[in-house]
Amino acid sequence: MTKGPHLVILNKVKNLCFGLVLLLTLIATPVWSSYANPIHHKLHIELDPSTRFAKIEDTVQLKNGNCEAFYLHPNLKLAQVPAGWQVKPSGNRELLKIEFNKNTSTNCPETVTFNYSGVLHDPSMGPENSTDSSGFFFSGESYFYPQIKRQFSRVTFEMQVSLPELWQVVSQGQRSEQPGTRKIVSWKSSRPSEEIYLIGNKFHIYKADHDGLSLYAFLLKEEDGLASQYLETAKGYIDFYSRLIGPYPYEKFALIENSRQTGYGMPSFTLMGSKIIRFPFILHSSYPHEILHNWWGNGVFPDLGQGNWSEGLTAYLADHLLLELKGKGAPYRFQEMMKFSNYVNEGNDFPLSEFSYRDSMTSQAIGYAKLLMVFHMLRTEVGDENFLMGLKQFYETYKYRYAGYEGMRKSFEEVSGRNLGQFFKQWIHRKSAPEIRLKQASYVSFRDRYDLKLSVEQSDPVFKLTLPVAIWTTGFPVAQVHFLKFDTEAQDFRFQLSAEPVAVRLDPYNDVFRRLGAEEAPASLSQTYGAQTVLVLLEEEGNLNYRGFAQSVAKPQNIIIGDDNDSYPEGSLWVFGQNNPLRKTFALQLKKLGVEVDEKGVRFSDRSFPWEDHSFVFTLTRTDQKKGTMTWVVAGNAESIPGLMRKLPHYGKYGYLVFEGSAPLNRDKGIWPSNPVAMQRIFKDESPRSLPKQKPLVSFKPFPKS
Repeated sequence: MTKGPHLVILNKVKNLCFGLVLLLTLIATPVWSSYANPIHHKLHIELDPSTRFAKIEDTVQLKNGNCEAFYLHPNLKLAQVPAGWQVKPSGNRELLKIEFNKNTSTNCPETVTFNYSGVLHDPSMGPENSTDSSGFFFSGESYFYPQIKRQFSRVTFEMQVSLPELWQVVSQGQRSEQPGTRKIVSWKSSRPSEEIYLIGNKFHIYKADHDGLSLYAFLLKEEDGLASQYLETAKGYIDFYSRLIGPYPYEKFALIENSRQTGYGMPSFTLMGSKIIRFPFILHSSYPHEILHNWWGNGVFPDLGQGNWSEGLTAYLADHLLLELKGKGAPYRFQEMMKFSNYVNEGNDFPLSEFSYRDSMTSQAIGYAKLLMVFHMLRTEVGDENFLMGLKQFYETYKYRYAGYEGMRKSFEEVSGRNLGQFFKQWIHRKSAPEIRLKQASYVSFRDRYDLKLSVEQSDPVFKLTLPVAIWTTGFPVAQVHFLKFDTEAQDFRFQLSAEPVAVRLDPYNDVFRRLGAEEAPASLSQTYGAQTVLVLLEEEGNLNYRGFAQSVAKPQNIIIGDDNDSYPEGSLWVFGQNNPLRKTFALQLKKLGVEVDEKGVRFSDRSFPWEDHSFVFTLTRTDQKKGTMTWVVAGNAESIPGLMRKLPHYGKYGYLVFEGSAPLNRDKGIWPSNPVAMQRIFKDESPRSLPKQKPLVSFKPFPKS
């Protein structure tokens, strides 16, 4: 067991004062110098945190004699307009435009200094909490420093902030502090980034050093143990991704606790909510995801004009890879395809080239889940070694620069020697997903040989696929996996086998992005949430008021009260209440799945839960031959309903859920069995049948002893 980091507590009482490195030696200057030069800001800020009023001086270095217009937030007032500059209407009433007056001088100065003051805008707060004194968050969206609007612009900066003794501020770069009646905290960032951040609160600061890299935890309470966990965990993941991709791109890494429940990855820090960081599973789920964003999204910036590739790539190398290292990659990929199948339809689908940010379950299913699968298929296409080399080359080439899918394609083509134009065109610029099924499987024997024929179909328009197929034969419990080049609507494949086939299965590891068949995807809550047509069935005289929940998931005209008619239109059903007319229908189907419902409560095979103070959610496939799912919600008490409304969207992959109390707290959850009937044929019921173990992308782990 390794020791925790040596903690240096910087502001208790009186504020006491890489793994594998890729050498960029092909050119004498840093990679970003060949790109448009970043603008450098030298900021001096005197800030009153309680009112957010600030006096600011910013000296801006103008590169290449280029005097572009600057923009400030309209709350801010210039003490005086710099000589040779003028304030003009911006065409955007929400911004103040400062423009160089070419009529007075044709020579653009090398620097310009702006002096201004006003109340800084916190974009994370609405009008109702504009006087909240729990902390502040200023970013590029705040326009608290003069910004230009050039595409692909980047900044470096030095920033000194004067503020009251108990307060601390955090930004990118390296930190220093001068104590006093009004302390001065300085941040210096020589690494280009897209914007400047200024975050403040009454933090307790913990620091550790890791091979010359400063690690911080900025916590709202004095919690040595929590800080130690996050600092030690950061070391493992920073080393892991430095070895996987390339050198960590910034001067430090910090965890910043936020009283608002966020989860953001910024250059050299992550801003995470107070409740979130205290969930033990976050250390090895959300936390490495946000650490990895220092490479993808903040180390290499996505060119949003080509689509935001950074979220899907981060999800693939964090959420997916960490499970793949535990042998759980295939079920995770299945769940991601379920998200796409449940939330994306013909009416709301769009290509990856149009994805910018997550703003709905649909956009998440495309920009995260689908893209994660696309990277997995790219890995299959070029091979693991070339995939890793392509990642490293892409990072090295575009570090601190903007890049799109075209740059990514070129990197992977160079290392693999493959033409990937068709692959990127198909998966990045086309929407939708193929639907695949095994139409027929048969074999004939001839002497000591067995001729196996598979007829495979996919939906139109067709995709060009590399489709794995597993074949089991008599006497061999471990399947042989073959790869099929499948690029037509219907295609036959033939195999000559030395032993009699027992079973076949298409895409046994869930390697190919596709829309799951109705039987293959078990009924899940996300299917009800994502349905195009939704109907709500309420009890006629229930003791609990589910109406607010009903109105949050369906249109008023689609809410039916006290109706036992079993002829409902196609779509998904929300069924509320313990004594709803459809209770018997649910009870019969649940019994087939090993779940008993009676007057006392709900009984699973090895555990029971009473109705009292427990909430239950069951999602099943409709039993009336209509397409769709039906979800039965029984709340333990009226106070638990708002919590269920808030929490259930985060449990979309589950078929059943049990909660306790008014919070409510999750006590049990599960996924119904899958039935891949359209993807497999079983000739003989011989067991056991297994698959060869899949090799993970890398052999090393973030924590080798784990």
